[in-house]
Amino acid sequence: MRPFALFVALISLLYLETSLAGVSEPRCSAKSFNGVKVKYCISDVDRTRNEDIVYFFHGISASEKSWFKKGDTQSITKEWSRQGYEPTVMTISFGPVWMLVENRKYQYLPLFRDQILPFLEGQVGGLRQGRRMIIGQSMGGFNAAQASLKMPGLFERVVLLCPAITVVGPYSPQQDINEYKRRTHAEGLLVDSLVGISQRYIVDNNDWDIHNVLNLPERYPMGVLKPRYYVSTGRGDNFGFQEGSEIFANTAIKSGFQAQSVPVFGYHCSFDRRGVSNFIRGVSQ
Repeated sequence: MRPFALFVALISLLYLETSLAGVSEPRCSAKSFNGVKVKYCISDVDRTRNEDIVYFFHGISASEKSWFKKGDTQSITKEWSRQGYEPTVMTISFGPVWMLVENRKYQYLPLFRDQILPFLEGQVGGLRQGRRMIIGQSMGGFNAAQASLKMPGLFERVVLLCPAITVVGPYSPQQDINEYKRRTHAEGLLVDSLVGISQRYIVDNNDWDIHNVLNLPERYPMGVLKPRYYVSTGRGDNFGFQEGSEIFANTAIKSGFQAQSVPVFGYHCSFDRRGVSNFIRGVSQ
C-alpha cells in the first residue's frame, strides 16, 4: 500500500492540469517587480455583482494557471457558480517552487505586500467593499499562512489545503526528522525533499523560528483584525502534514483566532471541497 501511496503523492506534486468545460479563461500575464519576474492570472468576472477577491497560492511544481486548470480547485469554482457566488480569483507564481519569506536571501513577502498585491488589485479597480481572502495549497498553504499572519488586518478568511506545516524544520536534528517520519507515517523521500527545498529559502534556525507557522499566531499583534482559518488535510497525507494542520488550528484557537481543522480520508492533497466553498462564501457548514 505504501508504494502506491508514494506514487499518488508524486503525481500530486506534479499537479497534472485537466481543463473543465464551461469555465471562462482568466487573464494571465507576467510582470517584473524589483527585478523579480512574477506570473499572475486574474479571473474574468462581473465585479458589479461581487467585489470579493480571493488569492490563490499554488503547490510545488504547479503554476499561476493551476487554479483554473486542476479538477480539485475547479470543483470549488463550480460550486460557487451553482450558488451564484463569483469572486475575483487572483493567482501569482514566482516559479514552480517558492516560499513567501523575508530574509537576506529572498524578499518575497514584502514584494507581495507592497507591490504585487496593490498592482493586481489595481487591475480590477481595487478591493472596494469586497472581502480579501486567500486559499493556499500544500507549499501554497505555508505561503498563505505567512501572508495572513505577517500582513495583519489584510485578510478576512484563509483556507489552508494540506498546508506544508510541520513540527520539524529544515535544520532540525536528523533524529527529530526520523521520529517525525515514523510518527506521521510520512514517506521518507518526500520529507527529505521538503527539507532540501526549505533549506534553499530558510537561512538558519533563527530564520526558521521567524518563519515557523506554528510560532506565528501568538505573535500576531493585538487589536488587529484576525483572519478566520479553515484547514483541511488528508488523514494519510504522505508528507505528514495532517499533524501540523491540526496543531496549527489548535494553536490559532488558543491565540484567539477562529479556526477549524477538517481532516478527510485520503492522501496528499485531499481536502473537503464543499467545505472550502462554503467557508469562503461565509456559509455555515
